[in-house]
Amino acid sequence: MKTVMLFLSEMRVKQWTKNFLVFAAPMFNGTLFNPDVFAVTLAAFFAFCMAGSGIYIINDIYDLDKDRLNPAKSHRPLASGKIGVAPALACSVICLALGIAVSFAVNIYCFYILASYVLINLLYTVKLKHVVIIDVMIIAYGFVARSVYGAEASGVKMTTWFILCVMFLSLFLALGKRRYELAELQNHTISKGRDVLKYYSLSLIDHMMNITTSGLVMSYALFTMDSSTRNNQAMAMTIPIVIYGIFYYLYVLHVKNEGGSPDEELYKEKPILITVVVYALFVIAVRNIL
Repeated sequence: MKTVMLFLSEMRVKQWTKNFLVFAAPMFNGTLFNPDVFAVTLAAFFAFCMAGSGIYIINDIYDLDKDRLNPAKSHRPLASGKIGVAPALACSVICLALGIAVSFAVNIYCFYILASYVLINLLYTVKLKHVVIIDVMIIAYGFVARSVYGAEASGVKMTTWFILCVMFLSLFLALGKRRYELAELQNHTISKGRDVLKYYSLSLIDHMMNITTSGLVMSYALFTMDSSTRNNQAMAMTIPIVIYGIFYYLYVLHVKNEGGSPDEELYKEKPILITVVVYALFVIAVRNIL
């Protein structure tokens, strides 16, 4: 059992929360609780979780020496030596193969999306995570890929506004993560950060976050008011909820000097968790029940 828990930790199961975005398209479309749609979307979710875990392990293998010197990452099973490189690599191959096989079973378009996600993230691990701006754009691509993947799996046609919302939100969170890391480095909280941080400044990141925040709010407002959006007048009532969530994350980032892992903030910050839950329940009620 201990070995299983170590592998699950190395697979970063906690980060599977990102993959709930796969359910976004059918949730907004109002078809999430259709048994057939839910079943195929759940299979797609599982496939993305497996592929994502496979990528995480490969990334940890590639950065093994650096992670051993990093106080925050040295406790990971692979970096700490609790799991060997060979077993970790075998686990990664199994996860990737399982994820790609399940996505192929869902449909060919899901297979293409997941295969491209794996390829781009392998390039990110080897080279692109060291390229300024491209690094955060690839992170954003990952979230867009999840949303499109879920739409293709469930047979839902997404609006352009929805895709833009996902893109701006993911850029916003990725830039927030980079800002936190850079602030820690400049405040000497950590002795060494990502290599790409030397190309950023807090001022640059703040300017980019201002742009993405504006784009996110406008895109979401237009998404809710789109005439093709079911119950769009009721959906417009969620705009204040979204704005509060954005502002609170900025508060966490700038005032509390936290927010380095947005997925972990979901558990740590009760206001963020409550906001997400209230928002999800409201959308489910408006799009799937009313």
